[in-house]
Amino acid sequence: MSNVSDFNACMTIFWQQHEPELLRFLVSKTGDEEKAADLLQELFLRARAHSDHFCEMENPRAWLYRAARNLLIDEYRSAREIVELEEDTLLSDISPDAISTLNVCLPETLQALPEDERWLIEESDLNRRPQQALADELGISLTAFKSRLLRARKHLKEAMTELCQIEADDTSPVCCHKKMT
Repeated sequence: MSNVSDFNACMTIFWQQHEPELLRFLVSKTGDEEKAADLLQELFLRARAHSDHFCEMENPRAWLYRAARNLLIDEYRSAREIVELEEDTLLSDISPDAISTLNVCLPETLQALPEDERWLIEESDLNRRPQQALADELGISLTAFKSRLLRARKHLKEAMTELCQIEADDTSPVCCHKKMT
């Protein structure tokens, strides 16, 4: 029984030494003295829950700051405003039409490419065959294969832009889809 008492005394003394700096830390992070005081109280309860081995920790001060940061994270997560979306805004009619149109357009566009470029894209991108194996099959280096594949993809993109009315922007290979008329 004296061991538990010794550990509680150790934790209590340690707490009293570091309580003011912990409070300053929490106030600096929350900007609210009342909220910081509440978090400090919760931190004390967590420390008290670990009092039986608190002073055996390698660095109890670091543990307190880690626990304080975790409390701040929990507080932030619970305070975030959750915006409910109406069911009809979750799925718009635009996306399915664009995707189904592209599903039709891609095979047609592939057929419009020269046979060697179509084969490269189908085998590498659609069938996901290893590029080295495809290069070996063609009897060319991996670098030459990658160059041909890049050129084929560029031609596919150009053809899709024209035939499927796809627009690209700087951040994404596909930005927008104009509905085909």
